[in-house]
Amino acid sequence: MRLSIAILTHSTNPRGGVVHGMALAEALCDAGHDATLIAPDAGGEGFFRAPRCAVRCVPVPDVRDLPARVECHVAAVRDALRGARYDVLHAQDPITANALADLVGEGRIAGFARTVHHLDRFSHPGLADRQARGLRAATELFTVSALWENILRSEWGRAAPVVGNGVDPQRFSPEAGVRDRALRACHGLPPDRHLILSVGGIERRKNTLGLLDAFLRLRAMRPDVHLVIAGGASLLDHAEYRAAFMERLAASGRSDAVTVTGPVADIDMPALYRQASVLAYPSRSEGFGLCPIEALACGTPIIVPDAAPFSEHLRGEEALWCVPHRPDTIAHALQDALSPGSRARFGAIGPAVARRFCWHGVAARHIPAYLRLAALPRSGVLQEESAHA
Repeated sequence: MRLSIAILTHSTNPRGGVVHGMALAEALCDAGHDATLIAPDAGGEGFFRAPRCAVRCVPVPDVRDLPARVECHVAAVRDALRGARYDVLHAQDPITANALADLVGEGRIAGFARTVHHLDRFSHPGLADRQARGLRAATELFTVSALWENILRSEWGRAAPVVGNGVDPQRFSPEAGVRDRALRACHGLPPDRHLILSVGGIERRKNTLGLLDAFLRLRAMRPDVHLVIAGGASLLDHAEYRAAFMERLAASGRSDAVTVTGPVADIDMPALYRQASVLAYPSRSEGFGLCPIEALACGTPIIVPDAAPFSEHLRGEEALWCVPHRPDTIAHALQDALSPGSRARFGAIGPAVARRFCWHGVAARHIPAYLRLAALPRSGVLQEESAHA
Protein backbone atom coordinates (compact mmCIF):
# COMPACT_ATOMS: atom_id res chain seq x y z
CA MET A 1 0.00 0.00 0.00
CA ARG A 2 1.46 3.34 -1.06
CA LEU A 3 1.04 5.87 1.75
CA SER A 4 1.16 9.65 1.80
CA ILE A 5 3.09 10.55 4.94
CA ALA A 6 3.84 13.89 6.57
CA ILE A 7 6.98 13.89 8.74
CA LEU A 8 6.98 16.93 11.03
CA THR A 9 10.04 18.35 12.82
CA HIS A 10 10.36 21.29 15.20
CA SER A 11 12.85 23.21 13.07
CA THR A 12 14.94 23.15 9.91
CA ASN A 13 18.26 23.04 11.84
CA PRO A 14 20.48 19.93 12.10
CA ARG A 15 19.37 18.69 15.53
CA GLY A 16 19.05 14.95 16.15
CA GLY A 17 15.28 14.72 15.72
CA VAL A 18 15.39 16.80 12.54
CA VAL A 19 18.19 14.67 11.05
CA HIS A 20 16.21 11.55 11.98
CA GLY A 21 12.98 12.90 10.47
CA MET A 22 14.69 13.90 7.23
CA ALA A 23 16.44 10.55 6.81
CA LEU A 24 13.21 8.71 7.64
CA ALA A 25 11.30 10.68 4.99
CA GLU A 26 14.00 9.90 2.41
CA ALA A 27 13.96 6.19 3.26
CA LEU A 28 10.15 6.10 3.04
CA CYS A 29 10.36 7.64 -0.44
CA ASP A 30 12.96 5.04 -1.39
CA ALA A 31 10.45 2.38 -0.29
CA GLY A 32 7.80 3.76 -2.66
CA HIS A 33 5.78 6.00 -0.33
CA ASP A 34 5.05 9.72 -0.72
CA ALA A 35 6.75 11.42 2.22
CA THR A 36 6.79 15.17 2.85
CA LEU A 37 9.08 16.82 5.41
CA ILE A 38 7.39 19.75 7.21
CA ALA A 39 8.79 22.21 9.75
CA PRO A 40 8.38 25.78 11.03
CA ASP A 41 11.07 27.96 9.45
CA ALA A 42 11.83 31.24 11.23
CA GLY A 43 14.77 32.25 9.08
CA GLY A 44 13.23 31.45 5.73
CA GLU A 45 16.36 29.57 4.68
CA GLY A 46 14.83 26.10 4.53
CA PHE A 47 16.34 22.87 5.81
CA PHE A 48 20.03 22.53 6.60
CA ARG A 49 20.39 20.39 3.47
CA ALA A 50 18.16 19.61 0.50
CA PRO A 51 16.51 16.23 1.19
CA ARG A 52 15.44 13.61 -1.35
CA CYS A 53 11.75 14.14 -0.56
CA ALA A 54 9.07 16.78 -0.79
CA VAL A 55 9.47 19.67 1.64
CA ARG A 56 7.10 22.20 3.16
CA CYS A 57 8.52 25.01 5.29
CA VAL A 58 5.99 26.90 7.42
CA PRO A 59 6.89 30.60 7.85
CA VAL A 60 7.01 31.74 11.48
CA PRO A 61 8.14 35.04 13.03
CA ASP A 62 11.36 35.25 15.02
CA VAL A 63 10.04 35.32 18.61
CA ARG A 64 12.72 35.54 21.30
CA ASP A 65 10.70 34.46 24.37
CA LEU A 66 10.74 30.63 24.39
CA PRO A 67 7.19 29.93 25.70
CA ALA A 68 5.77 32.51 23.26
CA ARG A 69 7.84 31.04 20.43
CA VAL A 70 6.52 27.54 21.16
CA GLU A 71 2.90 28.76 21.11
CA CYS A 72 3.54 30.64 17.86
CA HIS A 73 5.07 27.58 16.19
CA VAL A 74 2.29 25.26 17.38
CA ALA A 75 -0.33 27.61 15.93
CA ALA A 76 1.53 28.09 12.64
CA VAL A 77 1.94 24.36 11.99
CA ARG A 78 -1.66 23.63 13.02
CA ASP A 79 -3.03 26.32 10.71
CA ALA A 80 -0.80 25.24 7.82
CA LEU A 81 -2.07 21.65 8.05
CA ARG A 82 -5.79 22.34 8.50
CA GLY A 83 -6.66 21.52 4.91
CA ALA A 84 -3.90 18.96 4.34
CA ARG A 85 -4.65 15.40 3.26
CA TYR A 86 -2.19 12.73 4.35
CA ASP A 87 -2.72 9.08 5.23
CA VAL A 88 -0.27 9.48 8.13
CA LEU A 89 0.96 12.47 10.13
CA HIS A 90 4.05 11.83 12.24
CA ALA A 91 5.56 14.35 14.69
CA GLN A 92 9.17 14.11 15.84
CA ASP A 93 8.83 16.58 18.74
CA PRO A 94 6.40 18.20 21.21
CA ILE A 95 5.77 21.34 19.13
CA THR A 96 4.44 19.62 16.04
CA ALA A 97 2.76 16.94 18.17
CA ASN A 98 0.73 19.68 19.87
CA ALA A 99 -0.26 21.10 16.49
CA LEU A 100 -1.53 17.64 15.48
CA ALA A 101 -3.27 17.18 18.84
CA ASP A 102 -5.18 20.41 18.11
CA LEU A 103 -6.26 19.01 14.73
CA VAL A 104 -7.47 15.82 16.42
CA GLY A 105 -9.45 17.97 18.83
CA GLU A 106 -11.00 19.82 15.89
CA GLY A 107 -11.98 16.53 14.25
CA ARG A 108 -9.79 17.21 11.21
CA ILE A 109 -7.59 14.14 11.70
CA ALA A 110 -8.33 10.88 13.46
CA GLY A 111 -4.91 10.40 15.04
CA PHE A 112 -1.18 10.81 14.62
CA ALA A 113 2.19 9.26 15.40
CA ARG A 114 4.92 10.70 17.61
CA THR A 115 8.56 9.73 18.06
CA VAL A 116 10.04 10.48 21.47
CA HIS A 117 13.79 10.99 21.03
CA HIS A 118 14.18 12.19 24.61
CA LEU A 119 12.29 14.34 27.10
CA ASP A 120 13.55 17.62 28.53
CA ARG A 121 13.04 18.98 32.04
CA PHE A 122 11.22 22.31 31.91
CA SER A 123 10.80 24.63 34.87
CA HIS A 124 8.21 26.65 32.91
CA PRO A 125 4.83 24.95 33.53
CA GLY A 126 3.51 25.81 30.07
CA LEU A 127 6.45 24.12 28.34
CA ALA A 128 6.15 21.09 30.61
CA ASP A 129 2.43 20.83 29.83
CA ARG A 130 3.08 21.07 26.09
CA GLN A 131 5.64 18.28 26.29
CA ALA A 132 3.26 16.02 28.24
CA ARG A 133 0.29 16.73 25.95
CA GLY A 134 2.30 16.05 22.81
CA LEU A 135 3.14 12.61 24.17
CA ARG A 136 -0.20 11.64 25.69
CA ALA A 137 -2.30 12.74 22.70
CA ALA A 138 -0.39 10.60 20.18
CA THR A 139 -2.21 7.57 18.82
CA GLU A 140 1.01 5.71 18.02
CA LEU A 141 4.33 6.21 19.78
CA PHE A 142 7.87 5.31 18.73
CA THR A 143 11.21 5.83 20.40
CA VAL A 144 14.84 5.36 19.43
CA SER A 145 16.29 3.34 22.30
CA ALA A 146 15.32 0.74 24.89
CA LEU A 147 16.22 3.28 27.60
CA TRP A 148 13.41 5.58 26.51
CA GLU A 149 11.07 2.70 25.70
CA ASN A 150 11.35 1.68 29.37
CA ILE A 151 10.90 5.26 30.62
CA LEU A 152 7.78 5.75 28.53
CA ARG A 153 6.32 2.47 29.77
CA SER A 154 7.14 2.91 33.47
CA GLU A 155 6.58 6.68 33.87
CA TRP A 156 3.94 7.39 31.22
CA GLY A 157 2.18 4.06 30.80
CA ARG A 158 2.71 4.11 27.03
CA ALA A 159 4.11 1.45 24.71
CA ALA A 160 6.65 2.87 22.26
CA PRO A 161 8.50 0.35 20.08
CA VAL A 162 12.14 1.08 19.30
CA VAL A 163 12.75 2.16 15.70
CA GLY A 164 16.41 3.13 16.20
CA ASN A 165 18.58 5.32 14.00
CA GLY A 166 20.64 4.92 10.88
CA VAL A 167 23.60 6.36 9.01
CA ASP A 168 24.19 6.96 5.31
CA PRO A 169 27.46 5.21 4.32
CA GLN A 170 27.57 7.20 1.09
CA ARG A 171 27.81 10.48 3.01
CA PHE A 172 29.80 9.29 6.02
CA SER A 173 32.85 7.19 5.13
CA PRO A 174 36.61 7.08 5.81
CA GLU A 175 37.37 8.17 2.24
CA ALA A 176 38.66 11.74 2.18
CA GLY A 177 36.77 14.11 -0.11
CA VAL A 178 37.47 17.50 -1.63
CA ARG A 179 36.14 19.25 1.50
CA ASP A 180 38.83 17.69 3.73
CA ARG A 181 41.75 19.68 2.34
CA ALA A 182 40.28 23.12 3.04
CA LEU A 183 38.27 22.34 6.17
CA ARG A 184 40.80 23.44 8.80
CA ALA A 185 41.56 26.72 7.07
CA CYS A 186 37.85 27.36 6.53
CA HIS A 187 37.14 27.13 10.26
CA GLY A 188 40.41 28.60 11.51
CA LEU A 189 41.63 25.30 12.96
CA PRO A 190 45.37 24.75 13.49
CA PRO A 191 46.94 22.54 10.80
CA ASP A 192 49.36 20.79 13.17
CA ARG A 193 47.17 19.80 16.11
CA HIS A 194 45.14 16.72 17.05
CA LEU A 195 41.53 17.85 16.96
CA ILE A 196 39.26 16.80 19.84
CA LEU A 197 35.78 17.20 18.35
CA SER A 198 32.54 17.85 20.22
CA VAL A 199 29.25 18.14 18.30
CA GLY A 200 26.08 19.72 19.67
CA GLY A 201 27.24 23.09 20.88
CA ILE A 202 27.71 24.25 24.46
CA GLU A 203 24.85 22.71 26.44
CA ARG A 204 24.37 21.23 29.89
CA ARG A 205 22.89 18.05 28.40
CA LYS A 206 26.00 17.67 26.24
CA ASN A 207 28.22 18.02 29.34
CA THR A 208 30.43 20.57 27.60
CA LEU A 209 31.89 21.86 30.89
CA GLY A 210 32.88 18.34 31.89
CA LEU A 211 34.57 17.88 28.53
CA LEU A 212 36.41 21.19 28.93
CA ASP A 213 37.75 20.09 32.33
CA ALA A 214 38.96 16.83 30.78
CA PHE A 215 40.51 18.64 27.83
CA LEU A 216 42.39 21.07 30.09
CA ARG A 217 43.87 18.11 31.98
CA LEU A 218 45.00 16.59 28.70
CA ARG A 219 46.29 19.92 27.35
CA ALA A 220 48.55 20.30 30.39
CA MET A 221 50.34 17.12 29.26
CA ARG A 222 49.93 17.44 25.51
CA PRO A 223 50.25 20.85 23.87
CA ASP A 224 49.51 19.26 20.47
CA VAL A 225 45.72 19.01 21.04
CA HIS A 226 42.94 21.45 20.15
CA LEU A 227 39.28 21.29 21.20
CA VAL A 228 36.65 22.00 18.53
CA ILE A 229 33.02 22.51 19.59
CA ALA A 230 30.74 22.38 16.57
CA GLY A 231 27.00 22.87 16.16
CA GLY A 232 24.64 24.40 18.67
CA ALA A 233 21.59 25.57 16.70
CA SER A 234 18.84 25.05 19.27
CA LEU A 235 15.32 26.18 20.08
CA LEU A 236 16.21 26.23 23.79
CA ASP A 237 18.16 28.94 25.60
CA HIS A 238 21.60 27.78 26.76
CA ALA A 239 23.01 31.26 27.38
CA GLU A 240 23.64 30.79 31.12
CA TYR A 241 25.51 27.51 30.64
CA ARG A 242 27.46 28.95 27.71
CA ALA A 243 28.49 31.94 29.83
CA ALA A 244 29.78 29.60 32.55
CA PHE A 245 31.75 27.68 29.93
CA MET A 246 33.34 30.82 28.48
CA GLU A 247 34.19 32.09 31.97
CA ARG A 248 35.93 28.84 32.88
CA LEU A 249 37.77 28.75 29.57
CA ALA A 250 39.01 32.35 30.00
CA ALA A 251 40.17 31.60 33.55
CA SER A 252 42.17 28.61 32.29
CA GLY A 253 44.30 30.76 30.01
CA ARG A 254 43.80 28.22 27.21
CA SER A 255 41.32 30.07 25.03
CA ASP A 256 43.71 29.74 22.11
CA ALA A 257 43.38 25.94 22.34
CA VAL A 258 39.58 25.92 21.87
CA THR A 259 37.49 26.81 18.81
CA VAL A 260 33.71 27.19 18.99
CA THR A 261 32.55 27.03 15.38
CA GLY A 262 28.79 27.34 15.83
CA PRO A 263 26.65 25.50 13.27
CA VAL A 264 28.72 23.79 10.56
CA ALA A 265 27.45 23.31 7.01
CA ASP A 266 26.08 19.82 6.61
CA ILE A 267 28.33 19.17 3.62
CA ASP A 268 31.37 19.73 5.88
CA MET A 269 30.37 17.32 8.66
CA PRO A 270 31.91 14.13 7.19
CA ALA A 271 35.20 15.98 6.62
CA LEU A 272 35.10 17.37 10.16
CA TYR A 273 34.69 13.86 11.59
CA ARG A 274 37.60 12.63 9.46
CA GLN A 275 39.86 15.53 10.46
CA ALA A 276 39.21 14.84 14.15
CA SER A 277 41.43 12.49 16.12
CA VAL A 278 38.42 11.64 18.29
CA LEU A 279 34.76 12.54 18.75
CA ALA A 280 34.23 13.25 22.46
CA TYR A 281 30.55 12.74 23.30
CA PRO A 282 30.22 12.51 27.12
CA SER A 283 26.53 13.47 27.22
CA ARG A 284 24.56 13.42 30.43
CA SER A 285 21.32 12.57 28.61
CA GLU A 286 20.61 11.31 25.10
CA GLY A 287 17.82 9.61 23.23
CA PHE A 288 20.21 7.61 21.08
CA GLY A 289 23.37 9.52 20.18
CA LEU A 290 23.51 9.71 16.39
CA CYS A 291 26.77 11.65 16.02
CA PRO A 292 28.97 8.81 17.36
CA ILE A 293 27.58 6.46 14.70
CA GLU A 294 28.32 9.03 12.00
CA ALA A 295 31.87 9.41 13.35
CA LEU A 296 32.37 5.64 13.39
CA ALA A 297 31.25 5.48 9.76
CA CYS A 298 34.11 7.91 9.04
CA GLY A 299 36.59 5.70 10.91
CA THR A 300 37.00 8.15 13.80
CA PRO A 301 37.44 6.98 17.43
CA ILE A 302 34.54 7.90 19.72
CA ILE A 303 34.17 8.49 23.45
CA VAL A 304 30.70 7.86 24.89
CA PRO A 305 29.19 7.26 28.35
CA ASP A 306 29.36 3.73 29.73
CA ALA A 307 25.57 3.70 30.11
CA ALA A 308 22.35 3.41 28.14
CA PRO A 309 21.49 4.25 25.43
CA PHE A 310 25.08 3.93 24.16
CA SER A 311 25.67 0.56 25.83
CA GLU A 312 22.54 -0.76 24.07
CA HIS A 313 23.91 -0.46 20.54
CA LEU A 314 27.69 -0.35 21.02
CA ARG A 315 29.78 -3.12 22.51
CA GLY A 316 33.23 -3.50 24.07
CA GLU A 317 35.96 -2.13 21.84
CA GLU A 318 33.52 -0.43 19.47
CA ALA A 319 33.89 2.73 21.58
CA LEU A 320 36.03 4.31 24.27
CA TRP A 321 33.96 4.65 27.43
CA CYS A 322 33.68 7.31 30.13
CA VAL A 323 31.62 8.33 33.16
CA PRO A 324 30.14 11.75 32.26
CA HIS A 325 30.27 13.27 35.77
CA ARG A 326 33.94 12.27 36.16
CA PRO A 327 36.22 14.39 33.93
CA ASP A 328 39.18 12.16 34.85
CA THR A 329 37.55 9.27 32.98
CA ILE A 330 36.95 11.50 29.96
CA ALA A 331 40.60 12.62 30.05
CA HIS A 332 41.77 9.01 30.25
CA ALA A 333 39.60 8.09 27.26
CA LEU A 334 41.05 11.04 25.33
CA GLN A 335 44.55 9.74 26.02
CA ASP A 336 43.53 6.30 24.78
CA ALA A 337 42.06 7.81 21.61
CA LEU A 338 45.37 9.55 20.86
CA SER A 339 47.47 6.45 21.53
CA PRO A 340 49.35 4.83 18.61
CA GLY A 341 47.11 2.49 16.65
CA SER A 342 43.79 3.87 17.89
CA ARG A 343 42.94 5.59 14.61
CA ALA A 344 43.89 2.52 12.58
CA ARG A 345 41.75 0.29 14.82
CA PHE A 346 38.69 2.49 14.54
CA GLY A 347 39.34 2.99 10.84
CA ALA A 348 38.89 -0.78 10.49
CA ILE A 349 36.00 -1.45 12.88
CA GLY A 350 34.10 1.86 12.73
CA PRO A 351 32.56 1.55 9.26
CA ALA A 352 31.63 -2.09 9.98
CA VAL A 353 29.84 -1.07 13.19
CA ALA A 354 28.06 1.78 11.39
CA ARG A 355 26.70 -0.60 8.78
CA ARG A 356 24.46 -2.12 11.46
CA PHE A 357 22.45 1.11 11.43
CA CYS A 358 20.34 1.36 8.28
CA TRP A 359 17.74 4.03 7.56
CA HIS A 360 15.75 1.68 5.34
CA GLY A 361 15.40 -0.68 8.30
CA VAL A 362 14.29 2.24 10.47
CA ALA A 363 11.62 3.16 7.91
CA ALA A 364 10.36 -0.43 7.67
CA ARG A 365 9.82 -0.56 11.45
CA HIS A 366 7.30 2.29 11.17
CA ILE A 367 5.02 0.69 8.59
CA PRO A 368 2.75 -1.48 10.83
CA ALA A 369 1.77 1.57 12.92
CA TYR A 370 1.41 3.70 9.79
CA LEU A 371 -1.04 1.18 8.35
CA ARG A 372 -3.08 1.29 11.56
CA LEU A 373 -3.22 5.08 11.37
CA ALA A 374 -4.18 5.03 7.69
CA ALA A 375 -7.08 2.68 8.52
CA LEU A 376 -8.59 4.97 11.16
CA PRO A 377 -12.00 6.35 10.16
CA ARG A 378 -11.88 10.03 9.30
CA SER A 379 -14.45 11.85 11.38
CA GLY A 380 -15.89 15.23 12.24
CA VAL A 381 -14.91 18.09 10.00
CA LEU A 382 -13.13 15.84 7.53
CA GLN A 383 -16.25 13.78 6.94
CA GLU A 384 -18.34 16.91 6.51
CA GLU A 385 -15.86 18.40 4.04
CA SER A 386 -15.72 15.13 2.11
CA ALA A 387 -19.49 15.04 1.88
CA HIS A 388 -19.54 18.51 0.29
CA ALA A 389 -16.63 17.85 -2.05
